[in-house]
Amino acid sequence: MASDCENKGGLVRRVNSYKTRVPPLVAPLLPKPEFINRPGGGGGVVGKRPLFEDGQIPSLSNKKKKRLSLHREVVDQVASPSVDKMLSQDDSFFNQYVDQLADVNEESDTDMFGDSDGEDQVESVVSKNILSPSLANSSVCSVESQSPSLPMSVLDVRARALEELRNKPLHRQKEVKLVSQPSKLVKDMVDVGPFYGLPSVVGELYHKVKGVKELFPWQVKCLTSPPVKNKTNLLYSLPTSGGKTLVAEIIMFQEIVCYKRNVVFVLPYVSLVQEKVRSLAPFALELGFHLEEYAGPKGKMPPTKRLHKQDLFVCTIEKAHSLFNSLVAEGREGELGLVVVDEVHMLGEQGRGANLESFLTKLLYVRDQRQTGVQIVAMSATVGNLRELATFLRADLFTDKYRPVELREFVKVGRDVMEVKAAEGDQFKFCRKVSEDEQTVKQMDEDGVSQMVLEVFPDHSVLLFCDSKKRCENVAEMVARVINLNPDNCTSIMEHKKKEKFALLSSLSSEGSGFICPTLRRTIPYGLAYHHSGLTMDERKLLEEAFLSGTIGVLCCTSTLAAGVNLPARRVIIRSPFMGRNQLTNAQYKQMVGRAGRAGFDTHGESFLLVKKNLTRIVPDIVAAPVEKCLSSLHAGGGRGLPALILNCLHLGLVSTPGEITQLLTSSLMSLQTSLLSLPPLSSLVSEGLQHLLSNGLIMASDETDLTQQVISSTTPLLPTKQGRACVSGNIDLTWATQLYSDLSLARPGLAVDTSLHLLYLITPYDIAQRSVYTAAIFHNIYMELPEPELAVARGLGVTEGVMVGLIMGRGVKTLQPVLSRLYYALMLLDLWQAVPIHSVAEKFQVSRGEVQALMSSAASFSSCVFHFCQEVEEFWAYQELLEPFSRRLAHCCSPELLPLLDLPGVKAGRARQLHSAGFTRVGDIARAQPGDLVGKVDHLSYKAAQSMIQGAKLVMLEKVETLRDQAETAMLDMGE
Repeated sequence: MASDCENKGGLVRRVNSYKTRVPPLVAPLLPKPEFINRPGGGGGVVGKRPLFEDGQIPSLSNKKKKRLSLHREVVDQVASPSVDKMLSQDDSFFNQYVDQLADVNEESDTDMFGDSDGEDQVESVVSKNILSPSLANSSVCSVESQSPSLPMSVLDVRARALEELRNKPLHRQKEVKLVSQPSKLVKDMVDVGPFYGLPSVVGELYHKVKGVKELFPWQVKCLTSPPVKNKTNLLYSLPTSGGKTLVAEIIMFQEIVCYKRNVVFVLPYVSLVQEKVRSLAPFALELGFHLEEYAGPKGKMPPTKRLHKQDLFVCTIEKAHSLFNSLVAEGREGELGLVVVDEVHMLGEQGRGANLESFLTKLLYVRDQRQTGVQIVAMSATVGNLRELATFLRADLFTDKYRPVELREFVKVGRDVMEVKAAEGDQFKFCRKVSEDEQTVKQMDEDGVSQMVLEVFPDHSVLLFCDSKKRCENVAEMVARVINLNPDNCTSIMEHKKKEKFALLSSLSSEGSGFICPTLRRTIPYGLAYHHSGLTMDERKLLEEAFLSGTIGVLCCTSTLAAGVNLPARRVIIRSPFMGRNQLTNAQYKQMVGRAGRAGFDTHGESFLLVKKNLTRIVPDIVAAPVEKCLSSLHAGGGRGLPALILNCLHLGLVSTPGEITQLLTSSLMSLQTSLLSLPPLSSLVSEGLQHLLSNGLIMASDETDLTQQVISSTTPLLPTKQGRACVSGNIDLTWATQLYSDLSLARPGLAVDTSLHLLYLITPYDIAQRSVYTAAIFHNIYMELPEPELAVARGLGVTEGVMVGLIMGRGVKTLQPVLSRLYYALMLLDLWQAVPIHSVAEKFQVSRGEVQALMSSAASFSSCVFHFCQEVEEFWAYQELLEPFSRRLAHCCSPELLPLLDLPGVKAGRARQLHSAGFTRVGDIARAQPGDLVGKVDHLSYKAAQSMIQGAKLVMLEKVETLRDQAETAMLDMGE
């Protein structure tokens, strides 16, 4: 049973900060020094240890020699074992790369690992008490992992700070009368700094990069709680916008820097993975670890084995599952020290929830069977069965209701505004009556949406949730028209950040190869925009950044924004109690209203649910319903559910008999909920899953004979077939496995290689093609314009001129419907493959730009899956050769010379073309550049984006250097040198 670590009623004390005069960049982050008795070290000052065995500093520049000499002098005087060890490691890190990166920094004014030339600028960054772990709960002492007050990284330390620190007397911290909870960081002697065992540079980076001045009280409690200190599993849950991710990041950095093991960070969406890779790049550069993106077609299976540095894999759910499979297959599961799962409540979602549960069940089982010691840290929204989730994860539970700013919830019915008082006797309390709109406004806006917006806009930001994509666009235009009715107000709104709005329109034009959505062109001058999946990822990213900076003040969006992007606003307006045709759930409602209130900017946040009078009866079900439970979907996961988990584990050798499979399932969430879900016993579920796999030819008994009837008992050894192994290697949904094998087999004898259309058809995802988006007239016109090679492919698939004529006359052939739909999507991919701009493809095929980009991304990912599938099937050797280069190019659909630039975080095809035209043709060119160079030569590029690009380029270069070094060392070891 999971224990409860809520620490209710616990005493929280503020530890006095260190008052000795220290340079401003260092002082705020460092608590008073407390030397810890270590084995062999005694108390107080510990004996000296040279940084290099032979006492000689390697050949470096005079500047580097001077800095390392200063390091040695300071360590000689005051260092504890952990500090001494850390400094020697950091010096080694510097020494490893200074020569390899000489060419990268040769033309740069600033050495990326050296002292900053802007000394005054760096010193003025912070002089406040930031991010110091100054709060401790009653059961935790905050001094146990402290080290001397030294800046703990040679990456940015300055000679001046070291010189002053060397001459300062040490002060012992006053006695704190708290019972200390032993920390594994201290026990294992792997703490390397004062910031929760990490170098102080981590806290400085959080302030510099993310603007975080200090941790919230709950974050301090969580980071000093027994599960974190003792490295056991942890599940923690807080309201939306509570700051959950920062805690997970610090725990990840502890694993990488202190314990020297790899980390997997699982996020639900590709966009979140890409954003997280961008935001973690500065930390990867400073702390010296590899940051790898596993989303869409990106990610190597199995990952490269590192000799000297650790990896942080940022993955989608599907990629995390494949990555773990590849590590287990190679016997490398012990390299993982920590798995962090964001939005773990997605276990309850149909489809992807089953995949996530399979991954976690397998992770727990491998941990038990092979004693890997991997730690699981999971974050969740508020659900009704958190303790049950904690039991499944074998984790301690930490909960808190903390919000950075107060949230007030309102419901508007007609002109009446009522406040939601769920904790009080009266559930809804009347507050005020809004003024009546003029007749002209009423005709345009019968729900009074614009009035609710203009109460706070333009002084404050507004998120306006609408029930459909089309409604988002219409509401944005409607609010713009209402603003236009008041000339004085209109002028002030249009003048607000006028330059920034023009720059935003220019950036949208640049990303869209000259195209701007007409609606956005009309609404952005008013500070209004819409946001939904119909936009490309580049367009959405630009609008999100504009909203965060205040250039856009009102964003009309769908509910997916609340789930995927953290965009806080002063006011959240939910225009309808429905999303599409479905009534809002309490979980969706809480996620939306959770975006109200910006920490550090607003004193409070407020949300308004707009309801018509005839729908007031459903309001309590939305705003005050009991919190929903997270229920397993493993049994109903289809091709990603129970049969897939069984096949995976048989292929990896984790289980071999039905009895062992039943034992495996006892580690699942489903096993805890069999009664609640009214499921049969686990043995019956296993039998059903095995029957599905046997009937589809994916597994067989190891002693299978020619008998027509084979009896499988609980001890019968089972093996995956060739097709079953291919499904696991390619991470193929079992629903489509037989169809994929059949399609590849049928296409092999007559594969058309004079056009890309045939291969593109074969890697068009089956799940996307289930939805028909074409109209007969448009499809007929496109078909009739096809060149002969493409027509030959279509005829080979059974789509002839006669079929197209019948289609336009309403005589569609039902059996050809899936083929027609898939061919239509394949023709879109063909245009993209030929570098036709996304907006042109969208217009030609009459779909949204977002759908076109989603197709491109899904096809690239599926192409990678099909490639790995074919690697396990000997007769598909030709596909292996043809598909290998396909995935990478298909993900971006641009000319080959741009592909290296597209490895950089945040760089898409449009930006890559700009960089190439400006002379930045290689990643090394960008790594050598200064942000100012990029901003000056590339149109509509912000300084922040340029900085992020340069950091990404340096990471790519470092990874290449490290990979070559590892290969050379491995070759030397193989030769016995």
